[in-house]
Amino acid sequence: MKDPELDILIDELETRSDLTVADFGGVAGGLAFLLPEATASEHNLAERISVTDTAIHIADQAFPNWAVHIHGRANDKDGHWHCTLRENDRRDNDAAIGSGRSPVLSQAILAATIRLAMILKKD
Repeated sequence: MKDPELDILIDELETRSDLTVADFGGVAGGLAFLLPEATASEHNLAERISVTDTAIHIADQAFPNWAVHIHGRANDKDGHWHCTLRENDRRDNDAAIGSGRSPVLSQAILAATIRLAMILKKD
C-alpha cells in the first residue's frame, strides 16, 4: 500500500524530535487505519503514543512473535535510534521487514511499525 499521508507521517516520525499531541493524533489515526485490531483497545492513544512502552505495545499487538531489534546511541540533544521488525530472527529470508530511524526511540518503533503495516496491507 502506498499512501502519501502515511509517508508524511513516517517522515515526521523519523526527522522531528518535537512532535506535539496533535502530531501524534495523526500517527494514531494512521495506525488505526492500517492496524485497527492493534489499536482498538487503546484509549487516548495520541496522548500516550510518544512513550516507548506504548509504541512497543502497539508493535507487539500488530505483529506478535516478530523480532524487534533496537540499536541506538543516546545523547543529550537526541538519540540515533534504529528499529527493525522481522518475522524471522534467525534467517535472512523475511518477506517483509519494517525499519525506522529517529532521534526519539518511540518514534523509530512507530515508523518501523507503520512501514511494515504499509508493506503487508493488501489493497
